[in-house]
Amino acid sequence: MLALVYSRGSHAALRVFLGLGAVLAAPKVARAAPDPTSIRAFIEGRDDLRRGVRSQWAKAVSKSFGGAALKSEAESGVNQEVRVAKEILAAAIFMEVAPAAGAKAAFEGYRGALGYVPPPIAVQYQILALEGRQPKGRPIDLAFRFPEFYHDEIAPELVAYWEEAIEKGTIPDFALDETEEALEKTRQKMKPLLLDKLRLLSRLDRERAVADGARRATIESDMLGLEAELQRSFSRVARRPVVLDARRRPFDRLRIQLEDMGQELSSEDRFLDPTAAPPPRKPAPLEPEPPAPELGPDGVPLSEPDRPPPPLPPPPQPRPGDPRPVLEPMDKRALMDVLSAYRARLTRTIEPWLGTPYLFGGTTRRVGVDCSGFARGVFQEGFDLLLPRVSRDQFMVGQSVPREALQPGDLVFFDMKESGRVSHVGVYAGDGRFAHASLSRGVVYADFGAATYRRTYRGGRRILAYPAANSGSRARAP
Repeated sequence: MLALVYSRGSHAALRVFLGLGAVLAAPKVARAAPDPTSIRAFIEGRDDLRRGVRSQWAKAVSKSFGGAALKSEAESGVNQEVRVAKEILAAAIFMEVAPAAGAKAAFEGYRGALGYVPPPIAVQYQILALEGRQPKGRPIDLAFRFPEFYHDEIAPELVAYWEEAIEKGTIPDFALDETEEALEKTRQKMKPLLLDKLRLLSRLDRERAVADGARRATIESDMLGLEAELQRSFSRVARRPVVLDARRRPFDRLRIQLEDMGQELSSEDRFLDPTAAPPPRKPAPLEPEPPAPELGPDGVPLSEPDRPPPPLPPPPQPRPGDPRPVLEPMDKRALMDVLSAYRARLTRTIEPWLGTPYLFGGTTRRVGVDCSGFARGVFQEGFDLLLPRVSRDQFMVGQSVPREALQPGDLVFFDMKESGRVSHVGVYAGDGRFAHASLSRGVVYADFGAATYRRTYRGGRRILAYPAANSGSRARAP
């Protein structure tokens, strides 16, 4: 029978025949489940996707990755390419892009990380591609040109990666010179970010002195994290090592860095001095006066006013080091007045931002803005309060607030890439909505209860002055 099958040109038929016999003879073995940390399992285990949508994502991932979809982080060493793929997939789902496009971007990032593209660049390059703003050139070219496309969110992670890779000798010889040149230029651009970090550290140090209980423990944990980041990514950004000396007061280190950069303490910086008296509260910016109506000969206005009188102004806001950053207890009516003032101010401040396109690193209304730039702009315009530039740093400011107690003006934070670190921020507006700079739609209001936001939510922070939790602050916003 074998001779009949094996005729000229029948090699393929013989392989099929022998393979069929082996399959028929072999015992049936249950198909092994994918490793729970694999790329495919990352998709199949998501509870924020409807079954049909989850199936589409799983098929798209299997098609793009093939057998690599079963590769897990636990197989060998660091396996940074698997983490890159997962971060891109998580961001794509957060952005609500089509499964095929998201899976393709994740595979390109995975392949780039295998080819010496730094993970922060591999992830961000594909997110930009999903936004329709894919840079010209290869991802590795973007790494070498990072100083031209500099952004504070990526720089510390990228510098830490480069410095470790150079120390371990894992960067190929052909890329070493360009890497070292890009690294040095990036460090120079990080000096303003170093100032921002030192201001935040000084602010936390000032607030720690008047905090107690859980708030003090949170501040101390945040300060340890900031100190670790300074040591990891800024060791060659500061001109003098004393700037990174954790044994010195943060305020003194801030003054030294300002001096090295040819700058002086601002009026707001002076409130960070831990030896200064408790700072005064800061009034919110005044609303512009409406134009006076034209009067007739009899002194009566010729027309009705075209808008209602301005609402009550928000209460004065605490500065770093305020021993009581919350308002005094108040009755329900007074609380509702505060809520109305915040809601009105937020609505008027956010309105001009709506529709502004998303732009990574952007800070300009109507031109382009990213999530942290939007949050910073809202608080600076509406309340004259300056937040840190980076979303992870904004997460360290203010009072932690439970999800069920959120009020208008609270910051809400998300781990968009599901990397274990905050990477997205919005401004809670009340009634289950928040405003944010969406990667796919620009500045919009979004449903806070959506499944993706529930999965990626990491906490809320209260920047504005509200009454203490036991004084009726659970009243619903108007």
